[in-house]
Amino acid sequence: MTASAAPAPTLPGTTPLRSALRRLGGYILRNRLYYGVWLLTVLLYTVGFVLFPMLVGWSLQAVVDRDPKELAIRVFWTIVAVIATSVLRYFSRTLVFNAAREIEYELRNDLFAQLLRLPQSFYFRWRTGDIMSRCVNDVNALRLMLGVGVLNVVQTPILYLGSFSVMAYLNWKLALLVLLPYPGFVWIARGLGRGIHRWSLAVQEGLATASNQLQETISGIAVVKAHAMEGVTASRFEAANQQLFARQLRLARVNALMPAIVMLLPASAMGMILLVGGPAITRGEMTVAGFFTFAMYVFQLTFPTVIMGWVVALVQRGTAAMQRLDELLSVEPAIVDLAPAAVADLRGQIEFRNLTFRYPGAEREPALRNIDLTVPAGTTLGIVGPVGSGKSTLASVIPRLYEVEDGVVFIDGIDVNRVPLQTLRSNIAMVPQESFLFSMSLAENIAFGLNDADPVLVEEAATRAQLRNDVDELPHGFETVVGERGVMLSGGQRQRAALARALVLRPVILILDDTLSSVDAATERAIQDELDQVFAGRTVVVVSHRVSAVRHADQIAVLDEGSIVERGSHAQLVAAGGLYARLSRDQALAEAVAEPLAAGGAHP
Repeated sequence: MTASAAPAPTLPGTTPLRSALRRLGGYILRNRLYYGVWLLTVLLYTVGFVLFPMLVGWSLQAVVDRDPKELAIRVFWTIVAVIATSVLRYFSRTLVFNAAREIEYELRNDLFAQLLRLPQSFYFRWRTGDIMSRCVNDVNALRLMLGVGVLNVVQTPILYLGSFSVMAYLNWKLALLVLLPYPGFVWIARGLGRGIHRWSLAVQEGLATASNQLQETISGIAVVKAHAMEGVTASRFEAANQQLFARQLRLARVNALMPAIVMLLPASAMGMILLVGGPAITRGEMTVAGFFTFAMYVFQLTFPTVIMGWVVALVQRGTAAMQRLDELLSVEPAIVDLAPAAVADLRGQIEFRNLTFRYPGAEREPALRNIDLTVPAGTTLGIVGPVGSGKSTLASVIPRLYEVEDGVVFIDGIDVNRVPLQTLRSNIAMVPQESFLFSMSLAENIAFGLNDADPVLVEEAATRAQLRNDVDELPHGFETVVGERGVMLSGGQRQRAALARALVLRPVILILDDTLSSVDAATERAIQDELDQVFAGRTVVVVSHRVSAVRHADQIAVLDEGSIVERGSHAQLVAAGGLYARLSRDQALAEAVAEPLAAGGAHP
């Protein structure tokens, strides 16, 4: 497979490198004990590293002098030095790798906590695959930089400094000649480093795109197969994969140049030693032991020099990854506690005062306009209206799933923006339109909001949600693992499980957002009878496109295009002959037609 070199990508959205490095510095400071002890071991290791060639030359001089006893003593001390240096080398690596793992651990926790803090609107703008790529691929790249990268970036210059100091002491002219190629290497490494950083960002963006497509395809595999879109979906993924492939090839080419150039350094240094050091021995300016010591220093520095080419690439990839992570961590949660009021217990009164709401970043008309409505504590509000009229949006602003202005939504007379989020949401249970279940047992899903799952409460909630009979048919009852997103259950079972999850909390305010849309009319009536008992003493908001779900509500608000167009009881609204009456008449007719068909009756 071949691909032409893609043009250098423009990658908007990443935060400045300085901001990313400042945040990274905070993590390093929190682990300064690790890095401080590690730096001390590096310095001690450098002493052993520099001492070893001198000890070998010292032992070699005993060979030249033909002194076996002295040779044995010098070899013994050389072995002791080698063992001590090896131990220090082990600890120098263990400490810095442990520090990198510790920062990785802290960073993963911080990323997860950040994702939990961010509002729903954030997830409308960010792709799931992109977020996962940052939390996995970019964190791994950063860990490598903080481990292997930091080890070599800090340690190698110290080794160079110590080694060249001794080499200058042995023969300063030869040491200067060996140093000649290194400024050229620094200049080349700087240029290649910029390219590596640029294309590392491009590769990580490409990985995010491919991960996102893969995640969406797996999540929606049923839709892909139902519409016979396997070929089209594969083509789309191939296009993203081809772009990633081209970027990775470009990065590989730039990476390959670095070690190829770096390899020339020790080779040129060894050439200098042979060309200059050899004649120096014949002239008596340098001993054989000194020459051998000099050559050993060049030999010892070969591996650190060669690996620096790879380390430069590693550091560039790590800094690119930190920029992407910093971008995610820098997102300020739009919904936070603002000068919270002292709230003990909520009674459940809800009030909307001239509420107008537009989705963040939306340029279209407001989703809600001039909503004035009061729901006394312990009463039931029904919200109905056509699709897109703003029903779910109105319900979602009560627990602050979306941010609203001050002075428009109140709970018990307190601005909802001043009620602590923990207090607010622990007193509200909401069953959304899309019933999401986790890949755990059914009992754990129902008890998700409880600290301690009480089997009696779980079973009671399942019974009220008309789920008990379905549980008996599952392979392991309540302990049945329902699979990812509750794939083992039907749509109606998922909705009833989500309803049971809300009921088990026994909240002050219960919000049901089209909760029974996937159950049949008979099950809906049975659930409604149970809910009549649950509703007693609680404030309930029922959002539904079915009039039958709200007919017993204390008051009903009819929404159309974001505004309340009718308000009253079921009887009052039917008598008024407006939008609600039309919806009630149409749905009653549809149910009358559907019931005989479902029972196998005649055509209407």
